Formats: sequence, C-alpha cells, structure tokens
Amino acid sequence: MGRHIAFFNIPAIGHVYPTLPVVEELTRRGHRVTYCTTEERRPVVEAAGAIVRPYRSLRPADHDPTLCAPARDGYISQTLLAFLEEAEATYTQLAPVYHDDRPDLVVFDRMAFAGRVLAARLDVPTVQLWPMLVSNEHWSMGQALAAFDPADPVLGTYQARLEAFLAEHCPALDPARFLTPEPEAHLAFYPRSFQYAGELFGPGHRFVGPCLRRAPLRWRPPRDRDVLLVTLGTVYNNRPDFYRHAVEAFGGTDWHVVLAVGERINLRELGRTPANVEVRRFVPQLDVLAHATAMICHAGMGGVMEAMSAGVPVLAAPQTLEQEANALRVEQLGLGTRLTAEHADPGALRTAIELMVKDPAIMDGVDHMRRAITAAGGATRAADTIEQCLP
Repeated sequence: MGRHIAFFNIPAIGHVYPTLPVVEELTRRGHRVTYCTTEERRPVVEAAGAIVRPYRSLRPADHDPTLCAPARDGYISQTLLAFLEEAEATYTQLAPVYHDDRPDLVVFDRMAFAGRVLAARLDVPTVQLWPMLVSNEHWSMGQALAAFDPADPVLGTYQARLEAFLAEHCPALDPARFLTPEPEAHLAFYPRSFQYAGELFGPGHRFVGPCLRRAPLRWRPPRDRDVLLVTLGTVYNNRPDFYRHAVEAFGGTDWHVVLAVGERINLRELGRTPANVEVRRFVPQLDVLAHATAMICHAGMGGVMEAMSAGVPVLAAPQTLEQEANALRVEQLGLGTRLTAEHADPGALRTAIELMVKDPAIMDGVDHMRRAITAAGGATRAADTIEQCLP
C-alpha cells in the first residue's frame, strides 16, 4: 500500500527539476506524493505525478531582470537570510495544509527550511536533498574557499531571526544545530567522486547522481558542424556582455552555437547574430547536449552533471561562490576547464574551448565521470532510499 510522502522545495528550477524523476518513480510505485511549490512550477510537478500544495514565494520570478548575484564575501550569509525569509513567508501557508494530512515522510531541499521545521513539528522522519555540494564537519564551502566571515552583520541578523522563528514554530529545534540536521538519509544529486572529501561522508549520505528525464528528442543539430552550448542557467543569467563575448568568439566559425539566454535579458541587447549562432530563451538541454562537443556554462551542479552524463566537457565561468566550488572541482577532476567571469573575454573563451576539446586527459576524465553517474543509480536509487526511510 502506498504511503504519503511530502516534498518541500524552493522554486528555483535547478532545485525542482532534479526531483521530478524521483517523484515519477515514487508515484509509479503507488505512493501519494504531495509537493510544496509555486504556481509557476505546478505544470511540471503535476506532470511528474505529484499533488501540488501551492505557496506564494518571495523569490524573484524567472523573468525579473533586476536579480543580481550576491557578492562573494557575503554570499553565504545573504543566502541563509534570504531562505530564512522564504521560510517565514511560506511556513504559515503550508503548516495548516498538513495539519489534517500528516505525511509519513518529509523530503526537503537543503534550502527549504519550512519543510525542515514542519517535519520536526509533526515528528515525522525526513530525507534531506542536496542539489549542491554537501557540507559537514569534513568539508564546507565557506571554509574551503575562505569565504565565511562569522562577524558578518547579515549573519547576526539571520541568527536572531532563526531563533525567533524556531521559538514560535518549533521550540524543540536547537538553532545552533539547525543547519546540521540528522535525517534518515541525505540524497545528493551527483556521484560521490564529485564531492570534495567524498570518502569521509558516511553511508547516510547517498550520492545518487543526477536524476534525468529522458524525453523524445525535440532538437536536432545542423549537419556537419560541432555543437557548442552556451548557457548561464536560469537564475543569474541577465548577462548580455557574456553572451556578446561568446558570439564574438564563435560567430562565423565552424561551430554551431546554441545560446540559451533565459527570460531576464532584453534580446535587443545582443545585437545581430551570425547565421551559425542560434539564440533561444530556453532549449531542451539534454537534447542539445546529446549532440554537443562542448559546453560553456556557469558551473551550476545540474548543468555540469547533465553535461557529464552526455560525455561533454565543460568550460566553467562561475558567478557565485557555490558555482566557484563546482568549477574548481571540474578543473581538479579533469572534466573541463574554468575561467573567472572577469577573464571570460572572446579571446579567452575561444582559446579555452580549442584547447579543451583537444585534451585527451579531459575526455578521459569526462568518460570516468559519465561511468560514475551510471553506477550511482539515479532516480531508482533515490526512490529506493526514500522508501527505506519510511516508518
């Protein structure tokens, strides 16, 4: 008999999409999955088989052109405060929904703090999702990249508001241990070998790899051209300067360039583009990667893992601290190369791609990661783990 599994997530595409094949697998097995998300994400979540429990989010919409990446030195504290504010806004919307529909298990994204608190309040077991690198006592992004300032006043604001939030909604939770919960399992959407110090994470951390949805092909390449995919993801993508650099670097060459620019940009800012440059707001990324020779991206975890699953090396141009950590790992493991955002000019982009696609060591690294992804288990292993955590 199926059980009730509640998913709590933030509305970012890079956090929602990795969960959808897992939801599909759980509903296929007969479980009732409810999923807390925004109306904007309702179509894809319902298509995966879940019952949507909608909430109104404080997060910027996909088309908001004003969204900018936080400064590196304040990235962690500002991110924590932003998602605590999101939890404050969403908890009171979601708690009554589950008062009379108690789940058997709560699956919550690392940044979906409302799910963590509600699970504790209801005293139900949990699984924590990691669509980003996992942190624990052995490795953390702030410490590894020397980007965490405990004296940051924004961090002090976060801590004070967290204490007040927990005191009101779940006094049993210790604010000092809020970011280090002990769920029944942690699920990370990449292989263990991509994790810094991965061997030091115990069996409670399941590195299941990317969970990908294989749909019928909707994009086909032109004949006799290598395909280069250029994307900055779906969040900090209002970068006409970056896209213009890519057009200048590869326009008029033998590459077929697919430029996926998202909804925040004014397309007129790109100017006229050569015939070998295909500009789209969105592309079916797995379809393009199935034909691609290389990818230039911001080093978001989802994009990097999709590229590796297709055997495509990555030129990473990170914009945030989280992406910087991913880009460094790409370079360390020989999965591609990286450029700092300020050095991603046309000449640097062109040279980096030319060297990368000819480097046999990089192709070996990509092949090794592709095999690790296959062995990690994907959505089937993720669903197995969630079922094992049911009471």
